Amino acid sequence: MRLLTALSLVSAAALVTACGGAPKPEAQSAQSRAAVSAAEAVGAQNVPQAALHLKMAKDQVESAEAHMANGDNELAELALKRAEADAELALALTREEQLRAEAREAQQKVEALKQK
Repeated sequence: MRLLTALSLVSAAALVTACGGAPKPEAQSAQSRAAVSAAEAVGAQNVPQAALHLKMAKDQVESAEAHMANGDNELAELALKRAEADAELALALTREEQLRAEAREAQQKVEALKQK
């Protein structure tokens, strides 16, 4: 009987540790939100491909909030890492488009100077 009780306690402890042992990913949350803000600041919402990744990042942040509310901190952290990656991709795609636009403008200026 003692063995059964001891095994039950060990099993219960393992279950508690596995389900809710991870702390809230507050640092990751701050990083992910900062990455989303950075992408928005450069205008990712105005570049179609970047806007898609920005939307996915925002959706992952919302998903992470729901996971944290349910105590699923490990899933929340994974969602926040995906959010950060999507936001960083949105930022990179936006910067790439901006650089391409600048290059096109410079090329047009060169062509205009050649015409004179």
